[in-house]
Amino acid sequence: MTPAHPNPHQPADFRIVDLFAGPGGLDIAAVIMGVDSVGVEWDDATRATRTAARLLTTDEKDVAALGPCDSQVKDANVLTGGPPCQTFSVAGNREGHKALKDVQRLATRLVSPTDLVTFESVWKQVKVETDAMSDNRTGLVLQPLRWIMEAKLKRKDPYKVVVLEQVPTVLPVWKHYAKLLNTIGYAAAAHVLHAEAYGVPQTRRRAVLIAKYAPGNEDMHVDFPRPTHQRYRPGVERLPEQANIDELPQQETLFADPDITTPIVRWTAMQDVLHERPRDFEVVSNYGSGGDPKKRGRRTSEEPSATVTGKIRRNRVFLLKETKSGTKEIGEELERLTPKEAGLLQSFPAAYPWRSTDVAQQIGNAIPPRLSLHILSCALGYGAPAEELLKQLEEWRPPTVDDEAEGA
Repeated sequence: MTPAHPNPHQPADFRIVDLFAGPGGLDIAAVIMGVDSVGVEWDDATRATRTAARLLTTDEKDVAALGPCDSQVKDANVLTGGPPCQTFSVAGNREGHKALKDVQRLATRLVSPTDLVTFESVWKQVKVETDAMSDNRTGLVLQPLRWIMEAKLKRKDPYKVVVLEQVPTVLPVWKHYAKLLNTIGYAAAAHVLHAEAYGVPQTRRRAVLIAKYAPGNEDMHVDFPRPTHQRYRPGVERLPEQANIDELPQQETLFADPDITTPIVRWTAMQDVLHERPRDFEVVSNYGSGGDPKKRGRRTSEEPSATVTGKIRRNRVFLLKETKSGTKEIGEELERLTPKEAGLLQSFPAAYPWRSTDVAQQIGNAIPPRLSLHILSCALGYGAPAEELLKQLEEWRPPTVDDEAEGA
């Protein structure tokens, strides 16, 4: 699953434009890697967080109003993004299923033109249809394809790498996109990745597409990041503590040798990152329970968190006390999870400078930076990120004015 040969390119050779960038879950991973990244983000509160984190963000907020030839993004040779997914999160019902089919049908039309004039005509027709949809977010999922086609036909400089991610229900769209990208010179594939399998202290599934421009070699294997940590499943015991990655032979570079197989270590638990809490506690989720106590999710501090959403403040936290028989029982209720703690469960650095009053929603919508680091490192051809990079992510702090002056 890892690249067969080291990538001859340096991180500085890559420049990312990140569509629907959010608070920077992918951009901060790029910064750690030494890759320039500029995000396109609509929400003003989220843009404030990005500004505080010193992440580059385009002046134009609307992905649909920009394109590969615009001055702030024209030098990007890597396209990433996570379009809004709300219309697909109900894919089991009629509306969600229809949205999936509509996007697949329109996407096929978008990649069929071989010249710019034809493409622009087709795009106008597609846009008329998406603008008339009851939920205009459905059409936003087509924006990455528009950017890919414009880079190829208008800019005449295709993106070298494309990475798209969303909730698992979007996987059929990504698989369809992968087939379409094969027809225009890309080797592409899509899979569902589990965040806790890469050391994120949270169970979160993401449908990920990785595509590499390889005209004439479109059928080559596309590598996905190799899991480094134990998968979580209810009822499965956590692996015993064993040799950690930092106890393995030191790598000579910031990017681990792709031929070295890293052993699986146990999952990262909530207690491993929420250091300001008592070691033993239980989180009880009311989200999605409809008030039925039997449907409340429960995770102890020895487990990864359930998926962090914008409703995380609804979760209740209780102390776990050991009884005389050695079992543990629920004790007094503790304070609910703070925005900082929610960010830590998403693998954001503790010092991440969250802004505005809707921080929980920003965090819930973000891709975990640690997962992003694994995905980007693999997609750009570096294999698994070395422990030094993962440590840098954990210890990252927003650069000060002095830091920026020193680096100028």
